[in-house]
Amino acid sequence: MKTHRLRAVALSAALMLLAPFAHASPAGDFVRAKQTQLLDYMRHAKTAEDEKKVQAAFDSALDYDTLAKESLKEAWDGLKPEERTEFQGILTKLVRAAYRKSLKRIRDYDVEYVGESKEDSRAIVLTRAKSTTDNREEPVTINYVVSQASGAWRIVDIVTEGSSLVGNYRSQFRRIIKKQGFPELIRRMKTKLEKGDVD
Repeated sequence: MKTHRLRAVALSAALMLLAPFAHASPAGDFVRAKQTQLLDYMRHAKTAEDEKKVQAAFDSALDYDTLAKESLKEAWDGLKPEERTEFQGILTKLVRAAYRKSLKRIRDYDVEYVGESKEDSRAIVLTRAKSTTDNREEPVTINYVVSQASGAWRIVDIVTEGSSLVGNYRSQFRRIIKKQGFPELIRRMKTKLEKGDVD
């Protein structure tokens, strides 16, 4: 019985990957291809060389420049070049880790690509992840905000159950900078990385 169920789950996942995206678009195709690639790389990562491939895949999916600017907003313009470089370097690691944690959460889920909406020059790819092991668990909605630059799509925000990754960072960063300054923000970001607190 257990073997039969595992085969059924595997077949369902395979069909999901092969079936045409109901709202096929370049943005949707990009997100779907990157998700598939990242999950595959993560499942098979066993060596340092494998881990380099995983990180390269994340780097080709995420727009760190835009993520850095939008998470700081008005504070970005007031930073010195070296401060921007330091901030973006730490944020890159935080975002990469947060996205990886999100993917680990849904790696045993069926992911359905349910549509796409537009917001100015950006596309929002809508997905719903359903547990394959607990039918009582509510599906998780994860939407990917993507933008195109120089002919390449990149993710500029991830919205999980209505909660924006960039929006959450922005509110936290703004509060810390206002009360304690930019050096304190850098210190706290480094602490988050060290502790693995990447939500």
